[in-house]
Amino acid sequence: MLTASGQGAAPLVAPQSSGIVAEVEPGSDLPPLPPGESRIYATQVALPTYPIEAYQSAAFDPVYRWPYLRFDRERFQMEAPPAEVRRYQLLVLENEYLEVSILPELGGRIWQVRHKPTGDTMFYQNSVVKPSPWGPANQLGWLAVGGLEWALPVNEHGYDWGTPWTVTTFQEQDGTVGAAIATPNDGRLLAAEIVVTLHPRRAYLTLAPTIHNLADHALDFHFWQTAMLAPGPGNHLSADLRFVSPSRIMSIHSTGDTMLPGPGRLFTWPRYFGRDLSRLGNWDRYVGFFEYPTAHGPFVGVYDPAQDAGAVRIFPAQIAQGSKVFGLGWRHAIGSEDFTDDGSAYVELHGGLSPTFDEPYTLAGGASVHWQESWYPVQGIGDMVYANENGALNLARAAQGLRVAFYPTQSLTGSLLVLAQGSSGEDHLMAELPLRASPATPFVRELDGVAPDAAVTLRLVDGTGKILLEYASGDEMYVQAGAR
Repeated sequence: MLTASGQGAAPLVAPQSSGIVAEVEPGSDLPPLPPGESRIYATQVALPTYPIEAYQSAAFDPVYRWPYLRFDRERFQMEAPPAEVRRYQLLVLENEYLEVSILPELGGRIWQVRHKPTGDTMFYQNSVVKPSPWGPANQLGWLAVGGLEWALPVNEHGYDWGTPWTVTTFQEQDGTVGAAIATPNDGRLLAAEIVVTLHPRRAYLTLAPTIHNLADHALDFHFWQTAMLAPGPGNHLSADLRFVSPSRIMSIHSTGDTMLPGPGRLFTWPRYFGRDLSRLGNWDRYVGFFEYPTAHGPFVGVYDPAQDAGAVRIFPAQIAQGSKVFGLGWRHAIGSEDFTDDGSAYVELHGGLSPTFDEPYTLAGGASVHWQESWYPVQGIGDMVYANENGALNLARAAQGLRVAFYPTQSLTGSLLVLAQGSSGEDHLMAELPLRASPATPFVRELDGVAPDAAVTLRLVDGTGKILLEYASGDEMYVQAGAR
C-alpha cells in the first residue's frame, strides 16, 4: 500500500480494481505497448504542496448534506508557510496513442493526457499544489492543479476539487481500460460518478458522467466540469491560441475588459466590433463567457498554432447545455502568483448541465442524469475550424489554393471529396483524393487550382463510403482560419 509523506499529508486513496492493477515505481521505464494493446497501472508523483489542511476548517452545506472544507486565506497569507514535497497516488491508463493520468486524492481529476506520438500534453499541469483566492465564496482555496476536474453541487469549481474521490478500475476483454471516479458515499444527497474509458487503437478519451439525486425530493444544483488547458509542451500559451466554437452569440459571465459588455450581456462571436475574440492575444483583461442561448455542439476546442497542438471536446449539447470559455487575459492578465510559483498560465473550457452559472439544473427525487462525451488532443494541422468524434479539420489559404489538414482519432484509409457549391444549390464533384492518416501522421494536402475564397464542401469518407466528417468552407470560421 502506498503512503503519503509530508506535513499534513492526507491518506492516499488506492484505486480498487476488478482485476489486477500493477504498482510501478516512479520513473520506471515500461516496455513500449504493441499496437492495439492497452494497460492500466498505479504509480506515484511528487509535487511541492502548500499545507492547505492547516488552514481549513470543517463546514457543511445543509441543502445537499454536503461536507466541505473552508479555507482561511487571510491567515495563510499572513503566515506564508512554505511548500513541502508530497507523494500522490497516480493512476495511469495507456494505449498506443494516449497516456492518461488520474489523481484520485485531488478531486479524482484527470490530471493529464499525453499524446504519445509527439510527447505533447493537452492539459495545464501545475508544478505546485497551491491554494488560490478563488472557489465558492463560502469555501475559497481552490487548487489550480490542472487537468479536468468535476464541480458540484455549487458553481465556481464546486466543493470537492481537493478531496479524495473513490476510484474503481476495470479492464475488458478487448483491451479497453478504464476507471469509475465517484464521490464518497457519506450521506450527501447528490452522488456523481464519471466513468473514464480508453479504448485500444483510439486517440480519444470517453467520459460518461452520471449524477444521482439520492433525496426523496427534487434538488436544484450545478454540475460543471472544468478543463484547464495549455496544449503543447511546457505549460505555455501563445498570443495566437484560438478558442474554436460553432456558436455565433456569446453572453458575458464576468470580465475586467471595459470594452466588452457587462455580465449577462451579449456579444457576437468570433468578431465583436472588428476585434477577433477567438484569438487570445487580442484579449486585454480576463474574460469568461457562455455560448448563447445554450451550447451549440457537437464540439468546442482550443488550438495553439505556435505549438501546433490543441484540444477538442465532443459532447451532446441537448443534455450538456452549458459551454463556457475563460481566460486570464493577455495584455493585462491576472498574475500567475495567485495559483502557481513558476509563471505558467492556462485557459479554461467548462461544460455543464445548465446553459449558465445562473441557472441550476433540477433533478426529481431518486432521478439521475447521464451522458457520454469524448476529449482528445489534436496536433499537426496548423489550426482548427471544425471537429467531431472522428477527428479535427483545418482549412487555410495557401499560395496556390487551399490547404486542407485533418487529424483523425484513429488510423484510417478513405477519400477526401471536394465538392463545388453550385448556384442551383447542388454540389458537383471537383476532386477525389486518397486519404491515409493516423493520430501519429495527420493528413495534410494543398489543393492546387481551388481558389482560396471558393465555396466548397469537404467530405471525408472511409473505405466503406461512410461519411466521417463534412464541412462547408463558407462557414465564418473558415474565413478566419489563418487570418490574424
